[in-house]
Amino acid sequence: MRISFFLKKIENLIIKKSFNYPKTIIDYFNNNKKVTILSFSSIGRGRKYIQQNEFFHLTKKYNVLFIKDITRSWFNNVDVKYIKSFLKKNNYAIGFSMGAFNAIIFSTLHPIEKLIAFSPQFSIDPKISKDETFLNFAAHIKKWKYRKLKFSKTTEYLIFFGDTEKEKYHMSMIPKQKNIKVIMLKNCDHDTALHLKKRMRLNKTINNFFNYKT
Repeated sequence: MRISFFLKKIENLIIKKSFNYPKTIIDYFNNNKKVTILSFSSIGRGRKYIQQNEFFHLTKKYNVLFIKDITRSWFNNVDVKYIKSFLKKNNYAIGFSMGAFNAIIFSTLHPIEKLIAFSPQFSIDPKISKDETFLNFAAHIKKWKYRKLKFSKTTEYLIFFGDTEKEKYHMSMIPKQKNIKVIMLKNCDHDTALHLKKRMRLNKTINNFFNYKT
């Protein structure tokens, strides 16, 4: 176990932090559409702040469920039953970074037809991953229920990664399945969604994948 991770675990035991708000927060925009998109939030600005509703532009064309993993637990503290209580048929999902990880995990727990993921971590568990970027968050996870990505055989996945070494590392761990399409963006780091947005390609990419017809 890495020293920095071990020291953070000790700190967490000495300084116990309590949360006075739910560990899973959901904002639901019901526009009476046939398709509902589950948008799982990334870590945002860090543990001191509640995440924003990411990919908010989707509310113009779909029902959207914005799901915030408040403790940044990589789905380990997420209330699955609470999410399911909003859902009917025709569910899609989207997420960036931790949000992408969370979206993929949820697709193994509830039927998701299509899922677009931007730069998911294959794992942040130091026993599995060589990437130390998120060790600070991993040290706060008391009980690991979801140590690494798992995929459904019925969901259609579209996953984007950048071309840095860390991105390539997580990309290399994605299993080879017919229902999983992986795309590497050249000259791009972890901010794959932002990369496409700056090039005016994000909305078109999402809508084409979700088969939205204007």
